[in-house]
Amino acid sequence: MKATKWWKSSIEDMDEALKLVKRGEVKKITTSAGGRPIYRVEYGKSNVRHGSANLSSALGAHDIRYFADKTGEDYVPTLLLVGANHGGEFEGVVGLLNLIKLLETGTDYRGEEHPELLSYMNKLHLIIVPISNPDGRARVPFNSVVGMTFRDFRYYNQGTWKKDGTLCGWPGCKSVHPIKEASEFLGAYFNDDGVNMMHEDYFGYASKESTALLDICRSEVPDLSLLLHGGTNAVSGLLPTDFTYPAIVEECLGISNALKARGDEEGVRIKVYEQNSISLAFGLKSAMHHLCGTPVMTFESNQGLADAPGICCDEEEIYRAHILLFEESAKHLVNKFGK
Repeated sequence: MKATKWWKSSIEDMDEALKLVKRGEVKKITTSAGGRPIYRVEYGKSNVRHGSANLSSALGAHDIRYFADKTGEDYVPTLLLVGANHGGEFEGVVGLLNLIKLLETGTDYRGEEHPELLSYMNKLHLIIVPISNPDGRARVPFNSVVGMTFRDFRYYNQGTWKKDGTLCGWPGCKSVHPIKEASEFLGAYFNDDGVNMMHEDYFGYASKESTALLDICRSEVPDLSLLLHGGTNAVSGLLPTDFTYPAIVEECLGISNALKARGDEEGVRIKVYEQNSISLAFGLKSAMHHLCGTPVMTFESNQGLADAPGICCDEEEIYRAHILLFEESAKHLVNKFGK
């Protein structure tokens, strides 16, 4: 699908944005199953003081500081932003590449300045993984799905079954894992081994792509992590951390409510997704959470499909929702730590 000039979401667009990085630092953190590099962009330095125990043991000792001490007045909170766990859900990539451009030059690819967002981001230790599943992203030959039919989106995102060529669909695409040998066309959900990063065996057999994110959580102990996904034509919103304790549920709800309030002010449609029941699936965000002990949330963006149930947002509203997400998340951490 044709996208506007500022709507940058491809691997080539990422490479272009990474060339701008001078204030920050670009690091290759691993290679994908298909041999493609995966990068992180970092602003500021790691400043967490690691303790004498892992997270589980520290919580067992009733003091998380035995794992990571963040009580010093000079502590700078860490925000982790991750794009394209599913390669066909790249609305978040657009937001992240525009954010990198903003941090480096003072304006995004639209030429807008976003001074409040910049002021909050400059008070944080920021880690951005623009495209965490480049194999899947490389399988989608366009930059935007706005205006695409639901069937075409399902084809590119989840692929087709080898047995009869029918669409794998959702959630049926999760019934075989890894899916590669059962797939005729391998959808962008998956890396080149047919692995869906969101549903792996994280206890020793995870892909290099997921392991790289888990390593960031273990070493950097982010104070908030956001996985940026697409949710067809659902109202954009944050899915809270699963398999956690009440204080984390409350913090997630506070972030979601603040984002919803900003959306209401600016005419951007945002929904609050409360944790009404425990998820059946212990997925990537749960694994990340249990390595850092802090909120890990999934932002499900509207994708503007032509004929899917729900609402159809245009590129302007989708992008604005991400700008508000970044701003409210950064503001939350700045206020939480009194920066």
